[in-house]
Amino acid sequence: MNTTTIIIVVVAVVGIIVLLAGGGIVYYILLNKSDEEDDESSEKKPVKVKGKKKPIVKPSDDDESEDDEIDEEDEDTEEEEEKKPAKSTKLSSMPSSAPKPLETATDKPTEEDSNKIRILIVDDNPDTRDNVSRLLYFEKDMEVIGQAVNGRQGIEMALSLKPHIVLMDINMPDMDGITATSKLSALSQFSQVIIISVQAEPHYMRQAMAAGARDFQPKPFTVDELVSCIRRVYQVALPTYKQIEAMERSKVLEQAAEVKQAKIDASVFSPPIIVVYGPKGGVGTSTIAVNLAVALQQLHGETVLMDANLQFGDVSVHLNTRPNRAISNLIHDGEADIELLPDLLMSHNSGLKLLLAPPTPELADEISPEIVTEALGRLQKMFKIVIADTNRNLNDKTLAAIEKADYILVVTSPELPAIKNAKAFMELAERLELNLDHIQVVINRSTLPGGVRVEQIQKALKLEHAYQIPYDPRIYTATGKGVTVIQQDASAPSAKAIISIAQELWLKINSNTTT
Repeated sequence: MNTTTIIIVVVAVVGIIVLLAGGGIVYYILLNKSDEEDDESSEKKPVKVKGKKKPIVKPSDDDESEDDEIDEEDEDTEEEEEKKPAKSTKLSSMPSSAPKPLETATDKPTEEDSNKIRILIVDDNPDTRDNVSRLLYFEKDMEVIGQAVNGRQGIEMALSLKPHIVLMDINMPDMDGITATSKLSALSQFSQVIIISVQAEPHYMRQAMAAGARDFQPKPFTVDELVSCIRRVYQVALPTYKQIEAMERSKVLEQAAEVKQAKIDASVFSPPIIVVYGPKGGVGTSTIAVNLAVALQQLHGETVLMDANLQFGDVSVHLNTRPNRAISNLIHDGEADIELLPDLLMSHNSGLKLLLAPPTPELADEISPEIVTEALGRLQKMFKIVIADTNRNLNDKTLAAIEKADYILVVTSPELPAIKNAKAFMELAERLELNLDHIQVVINRSTLPGGVRVEQIQKALKLEHAYQIPYDPRIYTATGKGVTVIQQDASAPSAKAIISIAQELWLKINSNTTT
C-alpha cells in the first residue's frame, strides 16, 4: 500500500468520526431544547381559541405587553363561553332514519313549541313515511305526531290525536286515501287533509277535493313545496282550529261545572219525603196528595207517590190506574224483598210514578212498619221528591211514615171536628218531639160557605201561616173523572192554590237544605 492510499483512508476515517460526533452534539442540543419547551408548556394554562389554531411561541421581553393583551382577550372569550348554557339535543322525538339534528340552546319547551303544526302521515310505504318525517323534522313550527299504514288506521289516529294536517296517500290497502278522506271529513272538521300521491292526473285531484281534501301535492316533491303547502292549508284553516278548540274548552269547563254542581247538590240536597196526613176523614187528604204530587212532577219531575193508606187506599181511583202491582207484592213466603220495589212502581200519564196500596184490606196486615220505613227510604234514593198519602188513624204504620217524613202537611177544613182533630195532632207532634218547623197546615175548602174563618182556625191552631185551598167544585168534578184538577183545568182556583203550595214548599225545602 503506497503513501497516497494510506492518507486517503485516514482522512476518510477522520471525516466519519467528525460527522458522527457533530450529529451527536446536534441531537443532544435539540433534545434539551424540546424538553425545555415541554416543561414551559405544561406550566402555562392552555388558551381556548375560536377558529384556526396559532402555534404557541415562547414570548420575548419585547413582546410581553402584547402577549398580556392577547391573554386578556382570551380570558374574556373563555368567560363568555363558560356563561353560555349547556347545549342539549332532543333525540327521542327524531325519526330513527333522520340525520343527527343541530344542537339547540335550550331543553325547555318554548311557546313556539306549543303552537306547532301537528302532522299525521298516512302512507303504506315505510320509506315514504320516514322520508317525509325527515324532511319536516327541522321545521321549527311543525311536528310529526304519528304515522299510519292505511286509511282505516289513519282515521282512528286522526280522531284520537287531532292533528292539524293529515298527509294522505291515495293507493293503500284496506282503505284507500280518497275513501279515508271522505270518512274523516264527515267525522271531524278539525283535521285538514292534504293528498300526497304519484297519481297526479286531474280526475284524482277532483276526487280528492270532492272527498274533502284541502290540497293535492304530487310526488315527488321538494321540502319547500311540501312545507309551503302545509303552511298554506294551516293558515286557511286557522279560524276553524281556534273555533273548535274554543268550543272544546267550553265543553270541558261546562262538564267540570256540572260535575262540581252535582257533587254540591249531592252533599247539600237530600230528596224530601213529604207526608200528607189528615186527622179527620173527609177533609180531602188523598185529593190534595195526588194533585200536589202531579204539580211537583210537572214543576220538578222525578216525583213518586206512595199510597201509605194500606187498608183503604184510593190513590188508584183518584188517578184512574188499575192496581196490577202494589206494595204487598214485596212479600214472599212471609219475607219482604225490598229489592223488588222498583219493579212494583206503576206509571201515570202525568209522568208520576206510583207505589199503590194492597188491593184488599187483609193484605195490609202483611206490611209491617219496618217495611213502610224501608220503602220510603228506598224511594228517597230513587226519586227527587217522595209524596206519601196516609190513613187518618194513627196506627204504627202511619206513625212510621210520619217519623220518616222530612215535611208533614196536616190537612184540615173550616169545620169544628176537623179543626179539633188538627189541634190534637199538633199537640201530639210536640210531645213526639217532631220538628214543628217542618209541619205545615193546609186548610182545604177555606172559603166554604158557613165555615170557620181562616183567621180563627190559625188562632185555634196557634199558627202564623197556613196554606189555603179555596172551595172549588171543579176539583171534585175532576176527581169524579179519575183525573187531577191540575191536568184538567190548571186555571181553576183550587189548581192555582195547589201549584202555589208546591212552589212555596219547594222553596222552603231548598232554603232549609242549603242552610
